[in-house]
Amino acid sequence: MDLAKVWKPDAGVNKIEVLQVKPSALKGSVILPPSKSHAMRWLVLASMDKSPTKIVMNEIGEDVDSMIRCLQQMAVKWDGQIITGGTLSRPISVLNCANSGTAFRFLLAQSATCNFPIMLDGDASLRARDSSLLIEALGVECSKGFGKENLPVLIKGPFVKESIEVDVSKSSQFHSALMLMAPRTKGFDLSTKGEAVSRSHSGLTWELCRLTGAKTPGQPWEVICPDVIIPPDASMMAFAKLAGLFCENPPDESDSIGHLSESLDLIDSNDLITPLAAFLALNQGGTITGAAHAAHKESNRILRTKGLLEQFSIKSQTTKDGLVIEGGQTPKTPDQIVRCYGDHRIQMTAIILATHCGAIIESPQLHKVAWPSYLEQLSKCGLQFKKAIFQP
Repeated sequence: MDLAKVWKPDAGVNKIEVLQVKPSALKGSVILPPSKSHAMRWLVLASMDKSPTKIVMNEIGEDVDSMIRCLQQMAVKWDGQIITGGTLSRPISVLNCANSGTAFRFLLAQSATCNFPIMLDGDASLRARDSSLLIEALGVECSKGFGKENLPVLIKGPFVKESIEVDVSKSSQFHSALMLMAPRTKGFDLSTKGEAVSRSHSGLTWELCRLTGAKTPGQPWEVICPDVIIPPDASMMAFAKLAGLFCENPPDESDSIGHLSESLDLIDSNDLITPLAAFLALNQGGTITGAAHAAHKESNRILRTKGLLEQFSIKSQTTKDGLVIEGGQTPKTPDQIVRCYGDHRIQMTAIILATHCGAIIESPQLHKVAWPSYLEQLSKCGLQFKKAIFQP
């Protein structure tokens, strides 16, 4: 299929920008981006420290940039490496979290501690995600539009509850957001209900809180942040493994959140479902379990992963909490533009699958959410591609 033409700056608004990937033999190594999980948490913690904190990252993805930009709107200072926090000020405009569910939920909790209204919004993908459990747990004034979209939302504190019980069965981000807001409150009893998912992420949150002085979840503390170097994002190793590439900066085991292991139970690492499913299809096959909460990410990753594989003529079956994938399959050239559903991990997996057979993929910038240099590094490893436009 050759639906595309070389991209031109004057492309009309009715034309779709795509990525045209040719069959490519990849070899070499990549440098993993910094961990979003670590970066987001350190930024929020440092925003509560009145002393400057140095946070070093080898590149900054759009999700982390959204967090930084929104914090700056509330008077937190950032010069590209040094962050200086303190009392939050009322932003003069909406906090646009773009594609980042983590930024939205962490900022929602931070905003709930303020005695002035704050409006938060995001892109179409974020507007479709549900954070009502967190909003209900916070117990502050809240209003949003009607219909299927959950954003924008207008929230007004201050938070005054003495106890919170949060459901952790769909996402760990609600729990993390509440732990991170405690220094801006008078303190509250924090408990959880439901079978916890992504426990390594909530565990990381509490570990970093303790490193800055926390003693008990929900109780305030004086945040004293050390200077930090953000470790590599272990979850991105899955894409290197799928592509058959080495990692120049593999993370320490202690920093590995959601890394690709031999276990196919993803209860603590649902971000891996898409590249892992593709890897299994091309290799030994297998059954992915424990990923029911992947339905609440940028897209319903169980259904969307199956949909992505189908576009490359790869067979799989969905289950209530994962996928069953037959091994030894070979990707075939899709007969239509590959859809990515606004999900960067879908797009990044599609690019690797396309190296086997060629494909035209929508949303050519989507990887920049987490790994800005992804295409550039793959190009150095042999990826043949060009940006193009398609007119429906």
